[in-house]
Amino acid sequence: MKTFSPETKQSIMQAQNNYCKLCLNPIHSYHHKLSNTVANRKKFPILINSVLNCTGLCFHCHTHKAHLFRIKPELASLYEKFLQELRDDVSF
Repeated sequence: MKTFSPETKQSIMQAQNNYCKLCLNPIHSYHHKLSNTVANRKKFPILINSVLNCTGLCFHCHTHKAHLFRIKPELASLYEKFLQELRDDVSF
């Protein structure tokens, strides 16, 4: 199963100053806001491993509070469309 690229992780780490999104502990893991399932990878191929679907969390918050970051399929569809349009704009 594909996960976040080193570049995506680095972007999140820089954006969050290497701290968990919820507390002052260092980032331990990277959480998919929209679950990284086979169905979601098929429906949202650009979004699933993008920075828009990623947040850095410490071990405790990833284990106990990750549900706070879940996004609904309706929002995921908007993100996917945005990313597709962005990709189309930079393609020559």
